[in-house]
Amino acid sequence: MLEAIPTDIFATNFRLQQQNNLVGEVDTSVFREKARLELEEGTYELYREGRFSGDFLLERNGNIVARATKPRALQNRFEVELPNRNLVLRKLSVFSRRFGLFEGEKQIGSIYPAGIFTRRANIDLPADWPLATRIFLFWLAFLMWRRQKQAAAS
Repeated sequence: MLEAIPTDIFATNFRLQQQNNLVGEVDTSVFREKARLELEEGTYELYREGRFSGDFLLERNGNIVARATKPRALQNRFEVELPNRNLVLRKLSVFSRRFGLFEGEKQIGSIYPAGIFTRRANIDLPADWPLATRIFLFWLAFLMWRRQKQAAAS
């Protein structure tokens, strides 16, 4: 399992650990839905195509690696296109911050906070998937958590 750990108490950046080994870092933008992912294999860009609409993309060296569409603005659900796979990432309950990843009707993974009062997150997705893909899915869940927090504060 992969774990996302905030770099400090107020940061929106995360260190990514797997079996207590640092495997990468995500630097998220405070004002826009974009981030930079630093892994041993290179740098990835995570961003939304448009400022307020459009698909969410994972890109490396100008090539789109993964794409997610949010079909409805008020739903916590993404339709995700990976090479040779179409998946759905959706919130499992109105009362929970846990997201489930589904291939057809079968749940194949989840992303969830490590506790009630923490911003740490567990990324429980197939370990044989590329690291960048798993982190892209975490970033999508993180965006929904951040939107929820902003809505609650207003």
